Amino acid sequence: MSKVVDYLRSLGLKELEIRQPRRYMFEVSPDRLRDVISGVIKVSPQTYVSAISGVDYINEGVIEVNYCLWVIEDKVMVVFRVRVPRDSPKVPTIYDLIPGALNSELEAYDLVGVVFEGNDKLRRGFLAPPEIVSQNVFPLRKDFKV
Repeated sequence: MSKVVDYLRSLGLKELEIRQPRRYMFEVSPDRLRDVISGVIKVSPQTYVSAISGVDYINEGVIEVNYCLWVIEDKVMVVFRVRVPRDSPKVPTIYDLIPGALNSELEAYDLVGVVFEGNDKLRRGFLAPPEIVSQNVFPLRKDFKV
């Protein structure tokens, strides 16, 4: 089995059903995210960010931030689902823990509006064109008008 998955289960995190081999998904609150990821790195230092994506659930009033981490030693993908209010989508940065997370945080900020607190490199215009940025809208939100 996976040392990391065993560790995450020992924390009592809600494990979400997923039907792909070697992929595990857990729900994490924003206030526990950094501690959980720090623990994963301690258990398996060769862990990297594959993607961080924001999903707008406009009808629920939430933005879901999915952190996909590849754990090399265990050969598993661990996904952390963090849900935050759509009107104030803030999560703590992890790019100081895993520097490879920077581009994914910039993308989620620029396209969905997720603020990664503690990331001093956040800026608009990373992927969104200037005409979108000047309107102060986020092109991957459901209410964005083309």
